Amino acid sequence: MKSFNTREISHRTCHIIRDERLSRDLTQIEMAGELGISQSALSKIENLAMMPTLIPWLKFCLVFGLPANLPLDEKLFKGWSKEREKKSGKPAKPKHIRGLVGNA
Repeated sequence: MKSFNTREISHRTCHIIRDERLSRDLTQIEMAGELGISQSALSKIENLAMMPTLIPWLKFCLVFGLPANLPLDEKLFKGWSKEREKKSGKPAKPKHIRGLVGNA
């Protein structure tokens, strides 16, 4: 059985949310409203200071048509990254943010 790097999965999850919001030209307030969380909570998620809880994550996946296991499945994640790259014209590499606070 493959073990998961929880820090990497946490980073992927937060970056997926941020990148999908930006690719759809949504503000944090609009996205937070869709997920049923505050703008402040979304900002913390996008900046790796907090992980989304299960319900907002599942709402996000439902609204944006993404598989809930996207951050866990290496093949799915690489496909998503390549698709992001094609749409934006630039690599979908996450920014390095120092000092992960919160769940990792």
